[in-house]
Amino acid sequence: MSALPKLDLENESTEVEKPKFEVHDLGSATWVMRKLRDFNNQDTEVKRVAQEQIVAIQKWQQKELEKNESSREYMEGLLSDYLHDMRQTDPKARISTPYGTVSTRKQREGVNWPNDKKLVQSLSDQGLTQYLKPNPKPDKTAIKKDFHFVGDHFISNDGMILDGPTIKPASETTMFKFNE
Repeated sequence: MSALPKLDLENESTEVEKPKFEVHDLGSATWVMRKLRDFNNQDTEVKRVAQEQIVAIQKWQQKELEKNESSREYMEGLLSDYLHDMRQTDPKARISTPYGTVSTRKQREGVNWPNDKKLVQSLSDQGLTQYLKPNPKPDKTAIKKDFHFVGDHFISNDGMILDGPTIKPASETTMFKFNE
């Protein structure tokens, strides 16, 4: 038999059971309460120190992310400019590297909803309550189906003009896709 299992067998046979602590009077109850209070104080101290560290780490994280963000914007600008230059000769050009691609995506013209209160008021004033949700909030999906822009005005097929919505012009955004 190897030494470790032999030692375990010897310890099992010779182990003496430790006496179990019991509360039997006011003195022992006081001692237990003092120990419990100490555990609570230790818990409070551990939580306080941990919270201080968490705050310090979050501040560090925010600073590093902000530093990365400004560098990221600079690098993205360089690639966007390069892609724009490439698009002068090839309108469908894109940048492809071993680390990812840079391309553009067109976004259709749409509707800006800058002020819901103004829109709700305009709908209410004209009796177009079918376009209001119960709380009252505009049902923008239904509105977009039945209204369209004529110049700068958002007009229904019945000639009702809504105040609030403005034209969101079509645009093109640069997309950065990274390889894993």
